[in-house]
Amino acid sequence: MTKAMHSLSTGKSGGRRRDASAMSELQGAYHRLFFGKGATPQDQSVVLADLSAFTGYFFSQDAEATGEALREANAMRRVLARIIRLGLGAEGDLSALYRAAVTETLATREEGRTL
Repeated sequence: MTKAMHSLSTGKSGGRRRDASAMSELQGAYHRLFFGKGATPQDQSVVLADLSAFTGYFFSQDAEATGEALREANAMRRVLARIIRLGLGAEGDLSALYRAAVTETLATREEGRTL
């Protein structure tokens, strides 16, 4: 069975998913993972889910997007794909990450703001 991934919105009700404490939690996860010490598996999940949602990794680009927007979106997806593939390997299961990214994308749409 696929291991569940934690997203920033996991276990939080609407309004709390995008408040100041959520931004602080997200910044802390990024800091521990990339600049500090003591990153937890939850930090890893939160950061990957955030990057997946931010880059639109699992979602198609708007057909109305300009050439510049499409190039930027493709570049972001390629960087995230490299992180995922090197971290999970070519046979890694992306289904848990997909579910976490969907959770973050829906929270952003429902609350009308991103972190």
